[in-house]
Amino acid sequence: MASSLFNFDKWYKITMKNMKKYLILLIFLCLSSCASWYNINTTKPTTTYVEPKVIESSFDISGRFFIKKLDNNQYGNFSWVKSNSNEELDFTTPLGQIVAKVIIDNENATLYTQDKTYYGRDIDVIMNNNLGFSLPLNYLHYWIQGVVLPNISIDKKELNGFCQLGWKVQYLEWYDANHPKIIKISRQGLQIKLLINR
Repeated sequence: MASSLFNFDKWYKITMKNMKKYLILLIFLCLSSCASWYNINTTKPTTTYVEPKVIESSFDISGRFFIKKLDNNQYGNFSWVKSNSNEELDFTTPLGQIVAKVIIDNENATLYTQDKTYYGRDIDVIMNNNLGFSLPLNYLHYWIQGVVLPNISIDKKELNGFCQLGWKVQYLEWYDANHPKIIKISRQGLQIKLLINR
């Protein structure tokens, strides 16, 4: 009779072991799906780049970012408020948790992380040293509006963009003639994709 009794301990250990396997698989699938959602692509045909006629000194935009490096990828959401020479940029996880805040006041830059604050004049260096990635913020407020940096020559014209200061800037999709939707920026093993919400 004893041999026919249900062995709860054995069943529990096997069940928990299998659940851990399924949980790990589920997390992996979710992360893979999430990364694919942030690595934005477009099915629309490439359009010839035409520089917008309108540029704004102030804007309030948000969207998704995907940063691909040789050793890892970073992705999440961003919100960016620019008012003349003052800027505030928030980076959040796919679940909406703020991981970093950048504030630029004239020529001074501050990076706030979850536990520390960093100050300096070159926000690109500060971000790269403390977040493991950076965006070319000194130039991006022009490029994100679809225009080249003023008073700086371009290195090369592209069908859907241009090269400037060693960066290749491509506009994969537009909302209209003055507002890019998907931007791809790359240089030396670093690729940045931005999808702007409107």
